[in-house]
Amino acid sequence: MTGDAQKAIVLVVDTLVLRCAGITTLINEWVGPLGKSAHAIEPENLGFYSQQGKVVSLIVVNVGGSSLQELAVRTTLQSVRDQFPTTPCAILSDRREADEAVSAVSFGFQAFISTTTPLAIVHQALAFIMNGGAYFPGEALLEIADGRDRPRHHSNATAGNGLLTPRQSQVLDRLRSGKSNKLIARELDMQESTVKVHVRQIMSKLGASNRTQVAIMAMMKGDLAGGAPESAVA
Repeated sequence: MTGDAQKAIVLVVDTLVLRCAGITTLINEWVGPLGKSAHAIEPENLGFYSQQGKVVSLIVVNVGGSSLQELAVRTTLQSVRDQFPTTPCAILSDRREADEAVSAVSFGFQAFISTTTPLAIVHQALAFIMNGGAYFPGEALLEIADGRDRPRHHSNATAGNGLLTPRQSQVLDRLRSGKSNKLIARELDMQESTVKVHVRQIMSKLGASNRTQVAIMAMMKGDLAGGAPESAVA
C-alpha cells in the first residue's frame, strides 16, 4: 500500500455492525470519487490500524442514542484519542443536547454532528474538519455563553485573543486539541502548576467560566474565517 493510499483511510467506528456498515456506505459515496475509502470497524479493532502504522486522515465515531457520559462511550472515545492523538475526529449522535456537544470538546474531538443533519452538510462538515476546522451546533456555543452577556462575550473573546502572551497562546493552542495540563506541561517544558495559572489567566481574558468553554472558544479561534459550512458554528 502506498503512502498516498494510507492517507486516504477514513475510519467509521460503531459498536453495531449493521449500523456502522450503513454509515460507511454513505461516507464512501462522498470520499470514493476523491480517491479515498471509508472502513467500518468496531471499537476493539482500532488497534489494527494504529499498530500497523497506517495513516488515518479522519475518524467518525457513531454513538447512536447513547450519551457521551456513559462509561462504555467514554472508554471508546478515550481509546480513539489515545491511539490517534493527532487525527481529526467527529462524533455522530442521535442526541442534540448542548452538553453532549460540549463533552465532545473535552475529549479533543473536532466535531459533534447530529444524525438529523442533512447529508450534504455532514459531508461539508467532515471535509471542513479534515482541513483543520471544527464543527459544533449552535446550541453548544450558546451553552458557553450561559450566565454572561452575549455582546460582552464576543467583545471579550476578540479582545482576549489579542491580549494573550506568547506562552498563553501556546497553551491555548494545546487546549484546542483537548490536551491535559500534564501533557501541555511536558510539551512546553514547564511545571503543571504553571500551566494551571496560564489556563486561569486565559479563562479570565476570554471571559470563560471553565476549561470546556475555553476549549470551544479556542476551536473558534481562526476557524470562523476559514470558510466553514453555513450551518457550522465553529
